[in-house]
Amino acid sequence: MSEPFTAVERVAANVKLLRTRRGWTQIELAAEMGHKFSQVVATTEGGKRRITVDDLVDFANAFGVTPEQMMSDDPDAGGPQLYEVTVDGGHTQSFAADTVNLGETWTSFYLRETRVFLAPTARVLGIRLITEEAPDA
Repeated sequence: MSEPFTAVERVAANVKLLRTRRGWTQIELAAEMGHKFSQVVATTEGGKRRITVDDLVDFANAFGVTPEQMMSDDPDAGGPQLYEVTVDGGHTQSFAADTVNLGETWTSFYLRETRVFLAPTARVLGIRLITEEAPDA
């Protein structure tokens, strides 16, 4: 029987798993994280780099998952969640999403890889998680 993964090994394996599930190259993932070079991704996946809390958060944000999901057996598990987003002018919208991309310019929410909400990040006043799991999304 094999030894269980350490937390660092689990995150490294999940980085590669999520990257390949999304069809991204290491360069594309590095760009999603705001890095110019893919060295951070390559050394993390290869187990040659210790993962800091900042790295964990950056990887989670790039993939649209939580840091906790990055340390789990299946980081894509959990299903969609129900969100409420308020933009300037007071407009509020609720929807189910399983991936969130909080970019510098645009904030996007996706359900099964289909964008369900997009707004300029500067106009987003608040994001509230309504439920941990959306019913029959």
